[in-house]
Amino acid sequence: MAEPSISARAEAEEDYLVFHRILLKLGYRFEPVEVEKALKAARLWWSQEKARSREVWNENTWIKLLRKMVSNLSIPNQALAEHLLDYWLSESVFQAYEDAGHALKELKNNGFQLITVSNVSSSRNLAAYLRKAGLLEYFDMLVASGDVGFEKPNPEIFHIASRLSKTPLEKILHVGDKYEEDYLGARAAGVNAILIDRMGRYEDKQCLKISSLKELTSLLQNSVL
Repeated sequence: MAEPSISARAEAEEDYLVFHRILLKLGYRFEPVEVEKALKAARLWWSQEKARSREVWNENTWIKLLRKMVSNLSIPNQALAEHLLDYWLSESVFQAYEDAGHALKELKNNGFQLITVSNVSSSRNLAAYLRKAGLLEYFDMLVASGDVGFEKPNPEIFHIASRLSKTPLEKILHVGDKYEEDYLGARAAGVNAILIDRMGRYEDKQCLKISSLKELTSLLQNSVL
């Protein structure tokens, strides 16, 4: 059987609402829509900067984006941006999909090594997200793009996961919810892949799909891969 690399994404509160709450606690009085607009403009700036520089998202780029947001809000305290990431990590609320915990526990009990491969700023932050979602205990390894310098769909991030886990590429199964990043990226790396399509967004894609992690265990037991 393959070793699943599970992208058990957690549903999260909108970032601008978290930042609005943080700013209120720090004495900055903005309407939520003002923070949303400032963060949206900062993200647009980052997307343009990323296209130009090809820089991988990491904790330093997180801070750059937050500096832009602070500037867009006309807050004179630029040093505030240096601390907003830590505030955000402590204030943000994550909730796992209903099926995630049970599926991961079942896979773990069946002897599978579980790895998360994520386009995220750092393994520190990824661990915080998973801990808040109640999923961290199930994972043997966290591979964060901000740490390794490659983002999905770049095959190299999957190759790194293979080397770190000492698992051959052909023995890895990657489960993710983005067709280009998760399914095509994994397949390009020589990794087996399943697309989890909870909302039916990829009905036109010809690939192995599931709509819930509840289906994953039976697929592995029936060796359909």
